[in-house]
Amino acid sequence: MENESTIYAKGCIIILTTRFWGATKALDSEQLGELPAEIVRAARDLLLDTSKIQAVKGILGDARRFIKANTMPFPIPNTDFINKNRIRHVDDGLNSRKEYALEALEDLINSLTAEKRKYKAKYPEFYNEANYPTRIQLKNNFVFKWKFCTIQPPGEDLSILSPDIYESEVAKFRQEMRDFEDGVISQVAGDFYSRIDKLRDQCIGSGSISAATVNSVHNILDKFSNVYDGCLTHKGLKSMIDDIKEYMDGTDAPMLKADGDFRKMVGEKMKEVTSFIKNSPDKRLTRMLDVN
Repeated sequence: MENESTIYAKGCIIILTTRFWGATKALDSEQLGELPAEIVRAARDLLLDTSKIQAVKGILGDARRFIKANTMPFPIPNTDFINKNRIRHVDDGLNSRKEYALEALEDLINSLTAEKRKYKAKYPEFYNEANYPTRIQLKNNFVFKWKFCTIQPPGEDLSILSPDIYESEVAKFRQEMRDFEDGVISQVAGDFYSRIDKLRDQCIGSGSISAATVNSVHNILDKFSNVYDGCLTHKGLKSMIDDIKEYMDGTDAPMLKADGDFRKMVGEKMKEVTSFIKNSPDKRLTRMLDVN
């Protein structure tokens, strides 16, 4: 079919599921009563010192950020689309992060066990085992898993659907893929524009070149090469990205600061590209622009 998007064949979706104990239990003033300050402090430290809990949760958060850095937003909650050329990289990265998280979990369990033992020995009349999770509970409450799922249009052999419902589902799928692909184009255009427009201003506007800005342009160009490679179907946008890659290849902040002519040339190229995007009649390119 004309204009049918086949982006779904260029990758798959990834779904990450994580969960861990929140350590939300605390002692209120009524529970504490007239306890000596030393006991109050010890009880609070045992219940509220969450540094090792945060170590576990921090790794889970890093895993989510890692996925976002290597995928494209997909229009289903908690789901991302991953280019087939990034699947092995992401799977390896998640496996290593899971190992780190399990090590941090074991460290937490050992630390909590030791602290509970000390607290129980020192304040046996105030110790209540029910206030603390057991080793098994902590392990059972830890979830770190992911799965890759392919997506494809309904098959003609799906006999449970009547012909009219089947045709309707195929049409819905095609529209969803067109919308997804358009969303990818808008995302890329928005990210691309914001980075190079900032560098444009520094090259031919303020004249003050920031290494962070130059690095951000390189980072987004690397993401286009890795994450979006083969999935970006907009020829005009892809051509502009390739042009900027040529100008930025081997370019760093000191080079732009040292050579005024080169800085102006890069700035003019950035201006040409940002103007093209900003004034494009293609709404997919302008949908996510932040232009004042």
